[in-house]
Amino acid sequence: MRTCTLAKRGTFIRRLACVGAAVLTLAFARPAPAHSRGAAASHPFQEGLSFAAWWSGQYATPETDYSLSLLASTGAEWMALIVTGYQETPWSTTIDYTSPRTPTDAELAQVIAEAHRLGLRVTLKPHLDLEDEITTGWWRGHIGTYFTTEEQWAAWFAAYRQFITHYAALAQQAGADQFVVGTELLGTTHREADWRRVVADVRAVYKGPLVYASLHSGEETSIAWWDAVDYIGVDAYYPLNDDPEENPTVEELEAAWAGPKATLAALSARYGKPVIFTEIGYRSTAGCTAFPWDSWRSGRVNWVEQAAAYEAAFRQFYHEPWMAGMYWWFWPADPWASGPCDTGYSPHQKPAEDILRAWYGGAPRPSAPVLLPAYDQALTVYQDGLTSGWENWSWGATLNLGASVQGGDAPLVAAQLEPWGGISLRRNSPFSTREYRWLEFDVRGSSEGEPRLRVYLETAAGERLVIAPVNDCRHIAGGHIEADVWKRVRIPLRDLNPEGLEVVRLTIQNASGDPSPLFWLDNLRLVPAREPTHRVFLPLVARGAK
Repeated sequence: MRTCTLAKRGTFIRRLACVGAAVLTLAFARPAPAHSRGAAASHPFQEGLSFAAWWSGQYATPETDYSLSLLASTGAEWMALIVTGYQETPWSTTIDYTSPRTPTDAELAQVIAEAHRLGLRVTLKPHLDLEDEITTGWWRGHIGTYFTTEEQWAAWFAAYRQFITHYAALAQQAGADQFVVGTELLGTTHREADWRRVVADVRAVYKGPLVYASLHSGEETSIAWWDAVDYIGVDAYYPLNDDPEENPTVEELEAAWAGPKATLAALSARYGKPVIFTEIGYRSTAGCTAFPWDSWRSGRVNWVEQAAAYEAAFRQFYHEPWMAGMYWWFWPADPWASGPCDTGYSPHQKPAEDILRAWYGGAPRPSAPVLLPAYDQALTVYQDGLTSGWENWSWGATLNLGASVQGGDAPLVAAQLEPWGGISLRRNSPFSTREYRWLEFDVRGSSEGEPRLRVYLETAAGERLVIAPVNDCRHIAGGHIEADVWKRVRIPLRDLNPEGLEVVRLTIQNASGDPSPLFWLDNLRLVPAREPTHRVFLPLVARGAK
């Protein structure tokens, strides 16, 4: 891997070093003063991120609220809230937006309200997907390409108008600040009259600005009805690199934007409409700038290329007067769906997040202090037995609270959990977690396989707080529970209990719909932190020195 450098831009200095296959160090100095669009821009730049979930109920969880607060901390001012409806095949003429894979209207309204409370503005962005895209290879771009009669077109557009005006009415009622009338439906957008009717029907129920999100590299230049909407939307997954094994520099990526940038500038001038990148994104994997649209391509973790792509896009488009914003794909509603071991699109907890924060004016990510566990002050829950004051409230669990494993004689918890079963321990009175830094325990797997576990706390009123995964490289070495190996799990309590509420119950749950393999637990405790003790060495002075 070649050394990669992100060059200086004014007083904004980046240092990006590639060490070995995937280890890097990234240091930033924030820009001073903050970025300014200048007087040439006649419209504010929408500094955005896409926010997505794909299951009913997911937007109504503590995890979503926590993730949304993390999004707001980046300095982003806008979020595109994703909701997805489905049709069975590319030639279907019915659309379902009531399935368990579609978040409910109540959830969407709740997220919009919470985003507004956090100071974010919201673009509601309905998507239409095919029900089985993985095994069939179909995707939304195929919709309409199999229609052979006007009757099919009429039936599909009638279903689509019903679908999209449903969400337009919701956007109006919930106070969404912008609305997307369609996304990447390139098999249909040649039907100019039909799409003008879609836009007119949406305007009848929603009074805010409208966008259509076209696909890069063709659809954006083929649409003849851009005058009907307020912004030209582009999902900007333009390829910028021919060699997926290469680590392009920021300057090389900037140069690769020349062609698409000229096309977009001309498109904006032709219609007199600003351009918004309704999506732009790169996975944190090698080759992400060669195949930015490819969600399934395998590859090694590469933070460098993702971060370089972010910087190049910002440099090329942030100050253009015809650009009205960009929405990075994507910030998941699940706060654990991204991180340092992840190869997905999200910038969360990756160097790309630091690039984004610098351009959006967010505070730098806080550096992790060097702290040591203070075990002598720990609140012990289970160590060689259940501690006094704690009760076993487990369910769906076969437990032995005094087991042992080969080579050891200390009592342990041996557990096998039914689907979604949990080891749940309740204290006889509420307690504060504020004085502790981590939840910690030791876990050992068996030859039966790796259990998938997750952890959460509850209040005395039964309010479940944020769920955190155990099988995650941030919480356990390597991200895996291994057979016949004891490993320590350490989860920051600020992630489990962001608001610092008093709690009464702790649960370690099977995160799978299948029975868990046998595993063992021990040394379950809440641990405070202490700063390292620094030794002070005084200079040596020879006896008799003058």
